[in-house]
Amino acid sequence: MRDQALAWFTLSQSGDISETDLQQLQRWRQSDSEHERAWQRMTGLTDVIKNRAQALESPVARRALQQTRYVSGDRRQALKILIGAGLLGAVGWQTKDGHWLQSALADLSTATGERRRHRLADGTQLWLNTDSAVDIRFDAHERRILVRYGEVDILTGSDSARRPLLVQTRDALLRPLGTRFTVRCDEAGSGTLLSVSSGRVAASMPGNLAEQIVEAGYQARIARGSISHPQPINAASLAWIDGFIVAERMRLGDFVAQLARYRSGVLRCDPQVADLLLTGSYPLDDSERILSLLEDSLPVSIVRRTRYWVTVAARGSA
Repeated sequence: MRDQALAWFTLSQSGDISETDLQQLQRWRQSDSEHERAWQRMTGLTDVIKNRAQALESPVARRALQQTRYVSGDRRQALKILIGAGLLGAVGWQTKDGHWLQSALADLSTATGERRRHRLADGTQLWLNTDSAVDIRFDAHERRILVRYGEVDILTGSDSARRPLLVQTRDALLRPLGTRFTVRCDEAGSGTLLSVSSGRVAASMPGNLAEQIVEAGYQARIARGSISHPQPINAASLAWIDGFIVAERMRLGDFVAQLARYRSGVLRCDPQVADLLLTGSYPLDDSERILSLLEDSLPVSIVRRTRYWVTVAARGSA
């Protein structure tokens, strides 16, 4: 869907779109609300592009836009062409909605609600949580995994060439010492959360050689130029690896916030019921079933304005 939106967007900006193309675009947008949502996110780029009118008037830029029509089989290459023309560089990295561009350029990524497992060439295994993206940079001297955003669980492999393995985020440089660990890059400047399941991880910050060892069973947050004192892991926070949200007397508001990460659109909890407590294991692959279970076990109702705007509210308030 994102690929289709990109293809339609580049065609519409190329100056080479026909009346038939416009009709097909309109039918595509109307056929699915997610198509329209993807289109609206893509057209948010037009303000940036309008501010770069000279670039659009440039024959080089126009050729770049037209060229993307013929490389639809390689989304990353298409986006690189646009970035090279100077048309997408600012919006892709400086806005909150820039994940769509980063995921398109990333080596590995997941969409909202998707979880995937990958095995790398050295035997290292990655589990990507919902809405996550990473790059793999292996060369003759080191193995480096760059976490663009989201959450990834890493089980290190044994490299025959004995190259060191490094995991890098915006805030942290992590050196695993034969281990399994999880890295989560949070939004809103809250940094990188490192959780070590087994072995040890040496954590440092970019440009600072001083390392802090985080042992198995502990987690630490790296943010704003410092590393927090390690605290015991909350095992429930890693249940996503096995496909569950696990709640142990969890506030409903916190539970809904977790579930919202795995659903497209808006899922919110009414403050009237946010402090209700719940306990249980809930399968992530069926969020609608989870919402039904909430109605069965708590005095709440699921209020749907649309399929993509859902509120967990007090029973009888719908």
